[in-house]
Amino acid sequence: MTQPVTEPIEYNHRWWRGAGRALLLRCPRCGQGKVFLRMMFMNSDCSHCGLEFDRGHGYWLGAMMFNMAFGMGTLIVTLVLLLWITSPDPNWDVVIIVSVGAAGIGPILFFPFSRTLWMAAERAARLKDTAESE
Repeated sequence: MTQPVTEPIEYNHRWWRGAGRALLLRCPRCGQGKVFLRMMFMNSDCSHCGLEFDRGHGYWLGAMMFNMAFGMGTLIVTLVLLLWITSPDPNWDVVIIVSVGAAGIGPILFFPFSRTLWMAAERAARLKDTAESE
């Protein structure tokens, strides 16, 4: 009687490698090409390996999710920190203005990182395909 073959579970290093490259605003595949020309303007593809960055209509919805989560996190952390710093008698005008300002500016500054992190996450989830293996 033969035993069923069980394949070992492999740890997905692609996500961590891609996330590191994303935080440097580099191509998630090769880590060499720049993703952005300037803060808000992306290249269409990687100058080093040719990876196409925009994969079609609706592709950036995941990046929007990352950016919205970052904005909400920024609002909550700023609000809690300001309430903690100014307790027991917080100046509500300052707390609200600074919290809303941080929640408005944070996602703008995080925008390029949300896109590169989304590309890395999507690519790591999709890389079961051997045609694009590293």
